[in-house]
Amino acid sequence: MDRVKQLRGQEGTIQIKIGVLGAGAIGSLFGGLLSSVNTEHYEIDTVFFCREAHCNKINERGLILHDGPDILNLTNIKAYPNEIEFHDAVNIQSRKKFTYLFLTTKAYDIETAIYQYRKLIDECEWLVILQNGIGNEDLVRKGCSEEKIMRIVTSHGALIRKPGEVHHTGKGFTKIGFPFINSQDYSVSKHRRARDRLYLLQQLLEQCGIETEISDDIVKDSWEKVIANVGINPVGTLTRLKNGKILEHPNLLNIMESAIEEALIAAKSKRINLSDKDYMEIACDIARKTAENENSMLQDVLKNKQTEIDFINGKIVEIAEEFGIDCPVNKILTNLVKGLEDSYIL
Repeated sequence: MDRVKQLRGQEGTIQIKIGVLGAGAIGSLFGGLLSSVNTEHYEIDTVFFCREAHCNKINERGLILHDGPDILNLTNIKAYPNEIEFHDAVNIQSRKKFTYLFLTTKAYDIETAIYQYRKLIDECEWLVILQNGIGNEDLVRKGCSEEKIMRIVTSHGALIRKPGEVHHTGKGFTKIGFPFINSQDYSVSKHRRARDRLYLLQQLLEQCGIETEISDDIVKDSWEKVIANVGINPVGTLTRLKNGKILEHPNLLNIMESAIEEALIAAKSKRINLSDKDYMEIACDIARKTAENENSMLQDVLKNKQTEIDFINGKIVEIAEEFGIDCPVNKILTNLVKGLEDSYIL
């Protein structure tokens, strides 16, 4: 029997409640596109938790989503600045737990978000990490049962130029999987149920135009993305160059390559089962495909915000040091970006 039919049961429509914690650019993109799914098979209720200005605009006129030539006005999203106002606004009797609760805050805000949204996380069916970086799931599991953690790794790009509007700035791959659940450690019925819910999420993402692959090793996938990011992100940030412009400078490409080589050594020491690929070429290909993009780290710097350098290059340095390995290029890049942060944060 078709998995969707099994999940749908006798009622004919799957009722799905989606929440997005920290709905910034990427959270608004994924949450907005998911809210646009409108078929006889799914009934989707979408709630954003976001900054007050973004929240107010969404509630006033809907989320405006620029997706290539298309402009969507999504008026079926409810937005709240925090969990308290959500609970005050939604009657307890009518409040349903979230089927998929997306964690889309910056990686450095994981612990704060888990504390702030403790009740929603405890009640949700699945917590879906949608963030940059490696090791995020190890922080999340401190405040959430690992049995209900999913993770998404994506190269899609998004940008919020003003509250209430999100721009889809670049398309790429999307992979979903479980960082902790596997068939060896769980009963057949529990594993089947988890896979069915993962399959359902894949179907929803496909329905809204995000081509999605189910991964058997999402931790490896998060590493593979970071290995490309260790080259592109800090180099683009420190030079303020768009991705494509980096490729025009041989000296910058040498720095990228050295950072990537160090990351590969760290991954091997950590026994991450990386694919046999040319990761420097992958990074260059990403830069070519997103030539006009300012990477997310550069966007943070241009807005005088804290970056996620500690979960990208900084994490490579941290892991390498655990094994007594020196990563001079990643260490320099990390310290330079953190020094740049200090120039406007302190």
